[in-house]
Formats: sequence, C-alpha cells, structure tokens
Amino acid sequence: MENKHIDLHLLTCLEALLAEGSVTRAAQKMGMSQPGMSNALARLRQLTSDALLVRTSQGMQLTPRAHELAVSVRKGLSAMEEIFADRRPFDPAQAQGAVTIAAADSVGVMLVPRLMQLIGECAPGVTVDMRLPDPAHVHEWLRDGECDLAVGYFPHLADGLRSTSLFSQSLSCVVKNGHPQLGPGMTLQDYVAARHVVFGSPFALMSTMEASLDEALARIGQRRQQAMRVSSVLLTPYVVAQTALVATLPTWLARHYAQMLPIQLLPLPFEPPDIDSRMVWHERSHQVGLHQWIREQMRRLLEESHALAVSEVPLLVATRRGMAHVE
Repeated sequence: MENKHIDLHLLTCLEALLAEGSVTRAAQKMGMSQPGMSNALARLRQLTSDALLVRTSQGMQLTPRAHELAVSVRKGLSAMEEIFADRRPFDPAQAQGAVTIAAADSVGVMLVPRLMQLIGECAPGVTVDMRLPDPAHVHEWLRDGECDLAVGYFPHLADGLRSTSLFSQSLSCVVKNGHPQLGPGMTLQDYVAARHVVFGSPFALMSTMEASLDEALARIGQRRQQAMRVSSVLLTPYVVAQTALVATLPTWLARHYAQMLPIQLLPLPFEPPDIDSRMVWHERSHQVGLHQWIREQMRRLLEESHALAVSEVPLLVATRRGMAHVE
C-alpha cells in the first residue's frame, strides 16, 4: 500500500463503505453520488490489494480483510477528529447531533421522559436513539460505534471502555397481595419452590441480573423454578399482580409498581448479589463535548430518579408476626 496516495476523504469513504456494506448507502451517508463512491471503492481496492466488498447470494459482503481494517479505520478517524476538534466550550443550545443509548426498559422508566424534556429545553438540535442492550454484544456496539452509551449491570468490562458507577440496586421478591403461599416469614424453601417469572432480553435468554441471581442461589445449592420468561421487565409486575407467579426485581422498580398494582415486596431469604448499575462508553467518545454533556445529564437524572423511587414507598418487610413497614 502506498500511504502517500491516501487522503482523509478517502479514509472517510472507506469507513462509510465498511459500516454500510453497500456502495449506495455509503454514498448517501457521505452525501456523494453513487459513481463517485464507486470510484473511491476502486481506488481503495487498488491501495489495499483487496476487493473489500464482494457480491454474494445474500448481497454485498465485507471480505475478511475489510473486517480487519474496520477497527483501524475507526481509530484513525477518531485520532484525526481529536487533532482537529473545536476546543471552544460546548454549548448545548447550539449542538447538533445524535446519541445512541443502550439501556433496559427499567432504566428507560427513570430516564427517558426527563432526559427528553431536558434535551428539548436545552439542546433541541440533539436527537436520541434508545435501544435494548444485548449483554453479549454491547461491548462490541460501543467499540464499533453502534451505540455511544450503555447503562446497566456490567460485571466485566472490555478494554478501551470507560465507566462510572451510578447506584447499587437492592433486590426484592415481588408477589401479589394475598398470595396463597408466600407472605410473612417466607423461607428459602418457599422461595425456590415458587414458580418464577424471569426476564430475558430479545438477545439473551437471561439478563445479567437474573444470571447473577441464579449463580448466588447455586452457591448455596438452590435453584428457582422458572415458569415464564418475559422479554420486557416492565411486564413482570403485571403478571405477578394477577397470578400466583413471583418475581425478583430491583427494589426501586418494585416500589414504583407497588403504587399502581396490588403487589407487595418481600425481602429475599438469602444473600443476593450486588447489582451495581454503571454507565459505560468508549474511550473514543470520552472527550466529545456532546457526549460529555449527555453523560453528565444522564448521571444526574438517574441518580435523582433512583433516590426518589427508593424513598417513595416503604418496603414491606416480612416477619413471623406479620408485615412491617420500613420508612
């Protein structure tokens, strides 16, 4: 490869081609004509001595060499952006851009309404794309630029990622009022014998929280009976309220729904895992003004909302004599 023949425009064309996997879509992304992007692809093929994009029965596909180049290209462009970045103080009122956030539905309950109200008032030129996180691939999404921020429970972080702790979540067992078997004095045997609703995202059979809960039970030789799996944790309280099924939820979320539904919270009869909610982003966006501002607003809103949700409804603590309120 003759590096002297590569210019920044050609590098951005390569990034668009690798990201879109299509000459037409890459041209649209770059605001170019399709023939212009085709010419850029021809030059890139010559420089890399590789086809980069090949036609298959499933459409255009990246070659193995193209996949190898993708990470290096993104790093190169990020370095160029850092060199030429505008160092003026960030002004949200003048900001234009889009931010993609991966967060569970439960986080969305706390975050989205207040965040969008704030953005509408302070940064009307900013748009937000919310998506459900895929525990197995969220690190890749951040690395590859498919999302800018992720919020949730991440026991392990990949290299190149930054994070900040938001709050620790306690867990509670949730049952309907007047449950025929569970109530004051629920034992470990009662808990594991009950039929449970568990949460699994569209991407994974079990959420990381549910998996950690089962690992904690396995360490003491116990296992839950999983009767139902739901793809949205927000459905769980409604199922519990109308059936004999039980669930284990973050205490703040259970308290939130206890104000609207005939459900009660019971303390878990074993030592639950620590659920530390974190906000995670890639090193690439650490110094980007828009992302810094969004991260700070999200951190503040989530911490405020969590504190409010935890304090709104007293927890019903099961005792041998009945239910006691803890203020």
